[in-house]
Amino acid sequence: MITILLLLGSTVSAQNERDKLESEKRKLQQKIKETERILSQTTNKRQSSIGQLRALNNQIKTRSSLIRAIKDEVGLLDENISEDQAIINSMEDDLELLREEYAEMVYTAYKTSRGHDELTFLFAAKTFNQLYMRMKYIKQYSQARKKQGEQIQIVQSNIKDQIADIELQKTEKQSLLGEELSENQKLEDLQGEQRRLVARLTQDENRIKQQLDAQRKSEKELTNRIEAIIEAERRAALASSIDMSDINAAFEKEKGSLPWPVSNGFVSSKFGVHRHPTIKSVTQNNPGIDIQTQADAQVKCIFPGKVLGIVSVEGMGNSVIIQHGQYFSVYSRLKSVSVQKGDQVTAEQLIGRVLTDSQNVSELKFRIHNQKGSVNPEQWLQGKN
Repeated sequence: MITILLLLGSTVSAQNERDKLESEKRKLQQKIKETERILSQTTNKRQSSIGQLRALNNQIKTRSSLIRAIKDEVGLLDENISEDQAIINSMEDDLELLREEYAEMVYTAYKTSRGHDELTFLFAAKTFNQLYMRMKYIKQYSQARKKQGEQIQIVQSNIKDQIADIELQKTEKQSLLGEELSENQKLEDLQGEQRRLVARLTQDENRIKQQLDAQRKSEKELTNRIEAIIEAERRAALASSIDMSDINAAFEKEKGSLPWPVSNGFVSSKFGVHRHPTIKSVTQNNPGIDIQTQADAQVKCIFPGKVLGIVSVEGMGNSVIIQHGQYFSVYSRLKSVSVQKGDQVTAEQLIGRVLTDSQNVSELKFRIHNQKGSVNPEQWLQGKN
């Protein structure tokens, strides 16, 4: 019985692990749906784009994670089925032992009464004390046999339930294997599409380089203007000796848990220096992160603050700079702005909507600055992508 209890405890633990995998699968499936909408938006244009490739890469990455989660769930089901079978084997051993004990009790009772029925056995007593002891013996043995019979019925019922559970898990396993097969086929199709898209983009290298040059100029102009506004504010704050320690501490306390500026999407370009996805000889230095999202997506403030400035740069749309003490959050590539310079804004307040470019890519460039310059925004935001 101890073996059964240990196995049952292990099954509960495995079920908890499976619940976690199911939750992870639901999140991955939701991400896939989001990316499918973004990918559909970028493929509406006949011309291939880096934005389309990034959406495709993210879709492949997410589907690969989903397949791994399904494989893990199948593995857990295999373990559960094996453990359930071990439980059944143990219960069948217990059942056999209970039956043997029951048979032995019946035989012992028969031998004691020498084959007579209960009344004959009782009236064969030679003294009143012997009669009393025989009555007590019959009662105790009757209760023991009843209890033994009940235990046999309980174990038989448990075995039946365990067998039904195994059959259910086998059905679920077959369903998961079918799901895995389907997802593998989708992944292969996406990988084929990825290879074809990379080939087209590689052949179109000159056009992409021209786009990169224009993008670098726009981003450099935007960076210069942002840094000039921030530096002017720093000097003004220094001259006025304003104490910002409380708001700085409040902002720093939220590191790793700030809300994302857009509800849906994925990080299409990370912070810092990295190679171009198709032109390996080209490197890019991103002062923030790019978040590819859906057309007309709402952009929201990540923390309470003051709108320090709004700038517009060709190729980068509108940018909103919000001050949080000696920290600044910057939201660029906006097609429209819902706030004005000097406004006090709250966390998750709407400040604008994302711009969709000529290649149907809707992408927000998001930055965070401290006293030393730009920092990696992903380290400040809630874990998501």
